[in-house]
Amino acid sequence: MIQPIYVYDQQILEQPCPDVPHNSPILTNLIIDLWDTMRNAQGCGLSAPQIGVSYSVFIIDSKSVFQSIGTAFRHKYYEPDDKGITETFINAKLLQTSSEIWTAKEGCLSLPSLVRDVSRPWKIKISYLNQNLEKQECEFTGLTARMILHELDHINGVLLLAHLLPFSQKMLYFKLKSIKNGKVKVTYPTMKKQKLVA
Repeated sequence: MIQPIYVYDQQILEQPCPDVPHNSPILTNLIIDLWDTMRNAQGCGLSAPQIGVSYSVFIIDSKSVFQSIGTAFRHKYYEPDDKGITETFINAKLLQTSSEIWTAKEGCLSLPSLVRDVSRPWKIKISYLNQNLEKQECEFTGLTARMILHELDHINGVLLLAHLLPFSQKMLYFKLKSIKNGKVKVTYPTMKKQKLVA
């Protein structure tokens, strides 16, 4: 079911999420809601706190991005043997990051209309449970790694803004105020009142 996406200045977006119990009765519906909501918003990643649920669950679809961009961008954002993923990440833990750092533009469904350059490691290693609650330990690179790190930030209560210099954050005051007050037009439903679900 499509859920409203929580936008800037919502308390739940600034709080670290606990791991979700494997036997949680809400897990199956939560995953369905994440996919429905992300696709409706034409996003490529979404975390549980962005739909008002404080659990360590997020989804990534870098495969659709790979399929939609040109060859030149594929070489820039993906390794030669990488065609992206469509995956659910439950209770993910970052194990390792590479020393190679690269910068690219990032946006966020919780910060509509805001796109900024962010520097992140090219390669990461993480452990997580997939949708079938099977333990995984995988390495990811390029844009897929960037998407995962972006969603891991959400799980840890960190927004894209935290990667900007203080001066840059101050320059965004009026844009953030517009997002907070619901004056930025989006094609998906948003949540403007605080509401915590655990």
